[in-house]
Amino acid sequence: LKSTAAPPYHLLPSGVTPLPLPHPLAMPHPRPACVGGRRRAPVVTALAAFAAVSAGLVALLTAVGGSGDVFAAARGWGTQLTGAVFRQPSGQAQPKIPGRRLRVSRRGWGDDVTFFDASVASNVEAGDGLRLISIDAPPEVSGAFKRGGQFVQAKPKPDAKPSFYAISSPPGEKGPLEFLIKEAESNEWLTSLDRGDVTLLSEAMGRGFNVSCASWSDADVSQVGLYATGTGVAPIRSVIESGALKGKAVRLYVGARTESNLGFADRYEAWRKAGVEVVPVLSKAEGGWSGRQGYVQDALQQDEERGDGFVLPARHGALLCGQKEMVAAVRSVYEGLGV
Repeated sequence: LKSTAAPPYHLLPSGVTPLPLPHPLAMPHPRPACVGGRRRAPVVTALAAFAAVSAGLVALLTAVGGSGDVFAAARGWGTQLTGAVFRQPSGQAQPKIPGRRLRVSRRGWGDDVTFFDASVASNVEAGDGLRLISIDAPPEVSGAFKRGGQFVQAKPKPDAKPSFYAISSPPGEKGPLEFLIKEAESNEWLTSLDRGDVTLLSEAMGRGFNVSCASWSDADVSQVGLYATGTGVAPIRSVIESGALKGKAVRLYVGARTESNLGFADRYEAWRKAGVEVVPVLSKAEGGWSGRQGYVQDALQQDEERGDGFVLPARHGALLCGQKEMVAAVRSVYEGLGV
């Protein structure tokens, strides 16, 4: 992020030509020699410099009619990454498309985010504290969904701050987009929606998991480790069911507190039949659980140490999504393995 860069000029109201402000380093420096037989006093020099900068600022404000639009634009540039709502200057209407209501907010560094009405197709329990929400999204939302790992912004109303949710259904699949969401007070507006309710979604965003990237292609990656905790399994499911890993040896370590917290547990068997080895790991296992216990990173370390691992450093790739502690720990294990 270039936090020291000047706000892009396209944030100024349309039709306004930006006037360059004098830079202190580009201004004539006070000359030590006498001017008119006398040396300038330091205070006089400072006042002259201040006057030059003020003149440039006044000229810029005059160019936009002396309004506060310049400051509004600067505030918009400074808060784009927080999802703040961008309000049109007074007198300008929001763009409209027949049959669809559009809401515009700032995405980042001058880009606009357009929100589209989308209707809930279903909202079902997917585990303890988990909801699987299917949303009929218009082509403007789903058309940009090309890879597992992409996400959308969602919000209940135009002036609300958007939240980010990874798409769990595979790209290219006809039908609703699916989202695995952990219930919380902050997203109750979404997890409590019923069939037919309308929410606002942006187009699918992000690069997603690019398993055709140059580093994987150059290494001819033939085996892939997948790591997920909690709802981090949502984009991992998208990658698995997209077929992007077909022909590779794949092992998934998926972590949760209890068995009832495992997202998409009902799909594990289908994934295994597709060639994905699934290793669930519980940190707070309850009675009757015979599987792995502890944390995802520990299970990986244990498997490698006792010879049950499958990491071939030269041809191994990994996709991770979940708690940052897990991601950091798995990366550390990989570093020790030479990946």
